[in-house]
Amino acid sequence: MTVPVVSAVNSALSSEGSAMNAAGNAVNSVLNALSVRIPAMLVCVEPLAAIGAVPFDFNPDSIDMTRTGKVKVERNLRTRATPSGGTGGILCQADPPQIKLKDVLFEGLTTKMRCDQLLRWIGPYGGLPIPFVSLPAVNLPIITFSWGPPVVAFMYQVRITSCSISYVRFNSMGIPIRAKVSLTMLQEPSLLSSLPTNPTSGGMPNRRTHTVSDGDTLQSLATTYYGRPSAWRYIAAVNRISNPSRVRPGTSIYLPNADELPAGQP
Repeated sequence: MTVPVVSAVNSALSSEGSAMNAAGNAVNSVLNALSVRIPAMLVCVEPLAAIGAVPFDFNPDSIDMTRTGKVKVERNLRTRATPSGGTGGILCQADPPQIKLKDVLFEGLTTKMRCDQLLRWIGPYGGLPIPFVSLPAVNLPIITFSWGPPVVAFMYQVRITSCSISYVRFNSMGIPIRAKVSLTMLQEPSLLSSLPTNPTSGGMPNRRTHTVSDGDTLQSLATTYYGRPSAWRYIAAVNRISNPSRVRPGTSIYLPNADELPAGQP
């Protein structure tokens, strides 16, 4: 490729990037002008893992995300000389992305209830007291961490691996009314972070939305679209619905692709 051609391509890409940035900044200005606050939230819908939701009073000041890939370099097989040639970095292992939230503030009389819920999610079966019953070993429950609209913001399925809580204020009765919480979470493979999409925009097929009408429930939608009443839990997780009994008519609900739902459940 000649220098003039390379320059023309670079110029075109630069112009396209500038136009996209300008459009993004314009949309962001409109959204900021609306002053719509979407709170961050953690939701669990696994029945043996203490179903519940932990809304944030204040959105995180920062979100740290890290991922480590382990690589090795093989000696070039065509030479045995020293120093030998070598391959490029060969990926041996890619650890799940790690998400860290630091010093998230909880306030009010529900502070300790929410902190206890976080701690339960790190224990087996969500910390439920199940005495004298032999149950199989389980993984930590899957939690949906969401903040803002999908795709352009955050929506991940995670497992909470570490929770640090500092109670820093109490009322006269000794009830905690403020806490600083730090969390470490491992992201699980999921397509939730890319929702919503639709076939016309190049997304995965069979994703759609449903406008709730009178008489609709998450269970009835799960039966209609997936043939599995239990799939309501995943509809709730995708849409950050903490109370399935309060889905109002007229609400638009995103429906995951049926292939994204875990198999082996009724």
